[in-house]
Amino acid sequence: EPDYWLIVLLIALVVFGTITIFSATFAMELPGGGGAFESLKKQALWVFIGGVACFIISRIDYHYWRRYSIPALVCAMVALTLVLIPGLGIEGGGARRWLNLGPLPQFQPSEVAKAALILYIADWLTKRGSRLQQWRAGILPFAVILGAMIFLVMLEPDLGTSSLLAIIGITMLLVAGADLRQFSFFLGTGAVVFFGLALAAPYRRDRLLLFMRPEDELWKHGWQLIQARLSFGSGGLFGVGLGASRLKYGWLPAAHTDAIFAVIGEELGFFGCACLLALFLLLAVRGYRVAFRAPDPFGALLATGIVSWIVFQAMINIGGITTTIPFTGVPLPFISYGGTSLMVVLAISGVLVNISRQTVAVVEEGARKVEGRKRRVRRKPPPEGGPGRTRPRARPVLAAADLSDAPLASYQPDPGR
Repeated sequence: EPDYWLIVLLIALVVFGTITIFSATFAMELPGGGGAFESLKKQALWVFIGGVACFIISRIDYHYWRRYSIPALVCAMVALTLVLIPGLGIEGGGARRWLNLGPLPQFQPSEVAKAALILYIADWLTKRGSRLQQWRAGILPFAVILGAMIFLVMLEPDLGTSSLLAIIGITMLLVAGADLRQFSFFLGTGAVVFFGLALAAPYRRDRLLLFMRPEDELWKHGWQLIQARLSFGSGGLFGVGLGASRLKYGWLPAAHTDAIFAVIGEELGFFGCACLLALFLLLAVRGYRVAFRAPDPFGALLATGIVSWIVFQAMINIGGITTTIPFTGVPLPFISYGGTSLMVVLAISGVLVNISRQTVAVVEEGARKVEGRKRRVRRKPPPEGGPGRTRPRARPVLAAADLSDAPLASYQPDPGR
């Protein structure tokens, strides 16, 4: 049986996100003549496709996907390269992050690249084994693999997804048992390179420094963050009510995608935000529990990567929209409006459910074996005396009567005893 608490948490997040998306988008299509349910219908279709994919994948042994780790990584690299080609890549908001598939809906390769990277790194780290402690066989090729994908994502450019890929890779490397000295050097070098890339472009530098004083750039870059603060401040403890947000009517940019947490803060208040954070926290606890109890290293690394993806992406989104960290513009998993992100996250969650299914089965099988041994030991006849007879008690070395019949000074022990 799978981890039912994990499944309940996934369903709760999807339901919470669907309701919130309808609340944030029901008035968005009205000025153009559309209906109030247009965005909800699209989101419901993506939920259905992602839910079916999650169910099917949860029934497939997760070891099956290991053979496709290299093809998945190659396809992800090719898709990230095609996005950069004019005509194939769709530009929006100053970045090329979507791929034009003709009559099919737009596709965001960076979402699939996260899943492909997790699958490949889990397979690669498992094959390395003890060689991971070596510099040339461990940390150096790992840095090349991770750096190549981050480089392609940065060309879009997408600083938020690049940061998330780095966090996922570093977490999996640490869990795999990397040498701490090499890991510290790798982490320090990566931090220097990251800040160098972040400060190289003027717009990225402005965005990193914007979270400190967004009011200085109110009409240029800080408008969204200021409106997000107003949303949280308007919500108070219990919010203004579901669907009653005012700032989503054109004042808060990307209210249904990157800034949907601000809408939750305004409509449901501190209580609603705390409930959503509790769901992600419980998902992290159950997910990392699955990783800890996985039957093999590949399953443990795969589960670690999946849970780290969901949890850290939620932290980046929430931290950015609350100006706790610099805003980078990544969607909130299961909550933000979007087809590619939701379907891929639901599909990869099916792999996590399958790992939990095998983990629970392994634990139960071990418990049954232990209980069987206990029964056999209880049914085993005594080694002496045969069936129905008890083993005779050992006689004490000195009987109490021996000391009571004579004074201690005159007592002489019987050599026969």
